[in-house]
Amino acid sequence: MNTKRTISMTHNRTSAGFTLIELMVVVVIIGILATVAVGSYKRFTRRARVQEAIAMLGDIRIKQETYFQTYHRYVSTSASTSEFWPHIASWTLLDTAWGIDCTQASDVTAHPGWCALGAGYRANEQVNFEFQVLARDPAAPLAPPLKYVQNGNQDWWYARARADFDVNGVFSDIYLSSEMKEPVLENELE
Repeated sequence: MNTKRTISMTHNRTSAGFTLIELMVVVVIIGILATVAVGSYKRFTRRARVQEAIAMLGDIRIKQETYFQTYHRYVSTSASTSEFWPHIASWTLLDTAWGIDCTQASDVTAHPGWCALGAGYRANEQVNFEFQVLARDPAAPLAPPLKYVQNGNQDWWYARARADFDVNGVFSDIYLSSEMKEPVLENELE
């Protein structure tokens, strides 16, 4: 009888806790799940930002065509291919506001293209991309981006959204022009 009692006490003692190996396996599994979850979350947030930029480019398309129907030309928001709005200083913070309020005379003067176009965000709304809109102006000819505008002799417009979320100097770009049906996304994951 004494033997049975010893066996029973030993059995109870070993089943009461976890071994170090079992705990390590659980930690590894949790680490793998966390890695997958963080990667999925980053992809989800990036896609949401891209959809926001695509919606803005769609708004630009509608506003350009409306402007063209009224004034028989398209409008530019930039004087060159290197000017974007807003100027995002830090891609990692993602706290840049649109900053243009077309009800203010000073903003109308400073940003005549954006105010004439009527596209954009509210002045204090957060922006994840920088935007640029170029258009054919017979008075000051600007060569169109040939990749997205084939016939530079006709009236055209071209819009670009760009972001550098991982701050490596390579931009995610979304393009749309008067000759394109759908936006084109380049370097989505940078």
